[in-house]
Amino acid sequence: MAYGYYRRPARPRVDNDVKQELLNRIETVAGRGVTILSDWERGFLQSLRDSASRYGRMTERQHDVFKRIENKTDPEQIRARGDWRETFTPEMRDMLVFAAKYYKANPPYFGFAADRILEDKNYMPTEKLYRKMVENKYVQRALKNSNAAPKYEVGSMVTVRNSQAIRHHATSRVRGKNAIVIEVEEQVNNATKGSRKVTILPIGAALTIVTEERWLKPCRAK
Repeated sequence: MAYGYYRRPARPRVDNDVKQELLNRIETVAGRGVTILSDWERGFLQSLRDSASRYGRMTERQHDVFKRIENKTDPEQIRARGDWRETFTPEMRDMLVFAAKYYKANPPYFGFAADRILEDKNYMPTEKLYRKMVENKYVQRALKNSNAAPKYEVGSMVTVRNSQAIRHHATSRVRGKNAIVIEVEEQVNNATKGSRKVTILPIGAALTIVTEERWLKPCRAK
């Protein structure tokens, strides 16, 4: 059996000036990021420096990560983050925590950020992330629902609406029946009007049911 010769295609030659420009750019970012970059980011820059010294170029993936780090160390971006930190109020922190709880209850969006917000009281997201998490219409509707006064107090009597629109299995089984309110949800994690969760105990039942305000009405029975 005859074997032919195989030669791996040669890498395109890189101009030394281009290589040096790339190395200078990496060094600049590394110098600016001494106090603000994570250990992983500093390690990435070191690896990128070695790779650039050898090949004089970045892969597409390397370039994407490098651009994020470069933007993070940009003086204007640092100044903007400082201004953002100064304008971040306790009320905005409360809104952020509300949004984090909302996303935990409605995965999968912003899951990692929500975990960090709830676990680290000192964590401050970027202004862009804050506005995405807090100022969208779904969180704002849920916040409006949460800020509204509960329709029913613990211990009050209610009647489950006799509506075919009730899809929740446990609630649908007690349509038209009277019940006593056992517990009322404090934070509403739903953008739908009337979606505050209410735990009720139907009259004559041994087990409670978690339903929503919209499926209840005041009990008229004397």
